[in-house]
Amino acid sequence: MIFIKIFQRLGQFSGKVPLEHWVSRIAVNTCLNQIASEKVRPELRHADLSEEERAVVENLAASSDELAPDRQLASRQLVEHLLQLLKPVERLVIDLLYLQGRSVEEIHQITGLGAAAIKVRAFRARQKMKAQLTKVGATRNL
Repeated sequence: MIFIKIFQRLGQFSGKVPLEHWVSRIAVNTCLNQIASEKVRPELRHADLSEEERAVVENLAASSDELAPDRQLASRQLVEHLLQLLKPVERLVIDLLYLQGRSVEEIHQITGLGAAAIKVRAFRARQKMKAQLTKVGATRNL
């Protein structure tokens, strides 16, 4: 990737600095940009998970047809409980976006909220649900 950037920007090389410095600056900036993007959207590797976390991920990855009926009911009850903890507008956005599979544009037409507001509310609602799920998981392990 770095070599591609160097060749793409070869016309920008002015010769005022040594070629090695110019190339190293491109490499450093590319690496810093990659690190910054990973902080914004961190990558979670399967190998980094504990055994318990892997089991949860595998259960979530299984389709609802593959889950036993009692697990389907428990999953549905957990989602309903987490949704009840949200503000009504957050619950509406999550329901339309994830449960009904509507697009941001469709949600905009239904609610009148702007696209940025929809995305922010969905993000905050997911964070709240994640925090509550962590609390539920922590109390279950006690």
